[in-house]
Amino acid sequence: MFKKENFKKDSAVLRRFLPYIMPYKKKLILAVISMAVVSALTGALAYIVKPLINNIFITKSYTELILIPLLVILIFVVKNIFYYAEFYYIGSVGQSIIMRLRDEAYSAIVKFPVAKLNKLPTGVLIARITYDINIIQRTVSDSVSALMKDVLTIIVLLAVVIYMDFQLAVAVLVLFPVVILPVTLLGKKARKTSADTQNEMGSITKFLDETVSNLRTVKAYNMEEFEISRFKKLSDNLYRFFMRMTKIRGLTVPFVELIGGISVAVIIFIGGLQVIKFGYTPGSFFSFLTAILLLYEPVKSLSRLNNSLQEGIAAGTRIFSILDEIPETQGGKLSMPSEIQSLEINGLYFSYDKYKDENKESLHFDLKNINIKINKGEIVAVVGYSGTGKTTLSMLIPRFYEPDAGEIKINGINIKEFNLKELRGSVSYVSQNVVLFNETIRFNIEYGSRNKTLGDIISAAKSAFAHDFITSLPNGYDTIVDEAGLRLSGGEKQRILIARAFLKNSPILILDEATSSLDGDSEKKIQEALFGSEENRAWLCKDKIVLLIAHRLSTVKHASVIYAFEKGEISESGTHEELIKRGGLYKSLLARQNE
Repeated sequence: MFKKENFKKDSAVLRRFLPYIMPYKKKLILAVISMAVVSALTGALAYIVKPLINNIFITKSYTELILIPLLVILIFVVKNIFYYAEFYYIGSVGQSIIMRLRDEAYSAIVKFPVAKLNKLPTGVLIARITYDINIIQRTVSDSVSALMKDVLTIIVLLAVVIYMDFQLAVAVLVLFPVVILPVTLLGKKARKTSADTQNEMGSITKFLDETVSNLRTVKAYNMEEFEISRFKKLSDNLYRFFMRMTKIRGLTVPFVELIGGISVAVIIFIGGLQVIKFGYTPGSFFSFLTAILLLYEPVKSLSRLNNSLQEGIAAGTRIFSILDEIPETQGGKLSMPSEIQSLEINGLYFSYDKYKDENKESLHFDLKNINIKINKGEIVAVVGYSGTGKTTLSMLIPRFYEPDAGEIKINGINIKEFNLKELRGSVSYVSQNVVLFNETIRFNIEYGSRNKTLGDIISAAKSAFAHDFITSLPNGYDTIVDEAGLRLSGGEKQRILIARAFLKNSPILILDEATSSLDGDSEKKIQEALFGSEENRAWLCKDKIVLLIAHRLSTVKHASVIYAFEKGEISESGTHEELIKRGGLYKSLLARQNE
């Protein structure tokens, strides 16, 4: 049953493709001209059957015997030239549209707020840019071809049919509307099945992303067979959806062919009757029959269009939902100060609950009443058991998340007033989660600092004690790091990230478990590079605002002030010696680590 609301939604999705099509209107005009020529020549082929039968096979004209075959060859040559032109222009337009959609979808995903990214599985986002875009690509190609070439061909052939025999044409065309209702119903089923298939494709992509990147864990726990069985279940579900779609597509064409066969049978009966009883010439009859048979292919193509269109609308809805997402705010209008003197956190409260449930009224705060001040040249450490909010605090400074109350200030100004890109450009962030790109080591070190020279990169690597192991690799700084850095040890990967921070040399430095993956010797070297020694004052931390988050308390003794977190609150603060004397949480943490 036709629903006005669904029609409006479908029309709205289709209208959104127009801005992507209009820039290529010149190519579309050339494609339409080429299609018109192809359609006209197709009609000419049907019409030429009449003199072919009457003048050659009945009147036996030698002149026609020579001219008509030559004319047929000429028609096919010209037709195929314009067919290539039509195919090229439509293909060019289609690929350009898809490229733009793909680029915009990726750009939108990259600009998502971190909170939004955490809600959408990586596999689902990958499926949007791959599977959904491929469906749209097929829909665009099918739709443009069907709506232009096939419609033009049908119009030309119908004109030929009606011109030859109006009454016989009406008798045949009465059968065509019978096709519309079943094809429409099949199209609705195709759309629902397509949406289910796309969801399942997202699930399987998410599963692959998780398991393939964690194969070491899978093997360590002997879970290969378990993961294979999980994948088989997802694969079976996807198979069922694909088979359902295959059945729907398979039913559409046979139904149209059945209607076509009935039409041909009616033509043969009525046309044959006219030839036998009313003097209708065989040439006229076969010319009419040829036109009807030539109508079959474009009509069949149009019947498939509805299924393709429904799939494309479902995929388009999902892609446009990504494009419609509000991108991450770019912050205020103020530029970052040339000299950053202080970082203050005043009365800060933060909860993840609002990102999990937007309608939740009562929030459980993960951070409560946090007050910290770091001046230029100071190192402040935050310690505590896991889950006490240490990393969460570090995520708030570059505004990956927003506090629920309180504020974070730089030079006494709320960081919301600063341009977001400039704010993040002023922060070097070394996370405990080591992520390297499947690129060269040079690329990974200079990431975010693209205007640096090779000399700068080598200097940063030396400062991070990474230069020696890098030069020992097959291609040195041009060695490709395998996905997730599998070619490097944990400590080597960590030193790559530290070298990146050295190269960026931002005035605010956040070290979140920056030495967690290092052995004792490497940690000692990194500590010397970060915090200096009597012989060498580390330039990385010199004259910077440093927030150090650590479980390994051997690194925090360099801090000016240490804050011990417990249940999202500051339990105590002071220097290393002061906290030891106090005998509170910090001493307990230190004692447990030394056990």
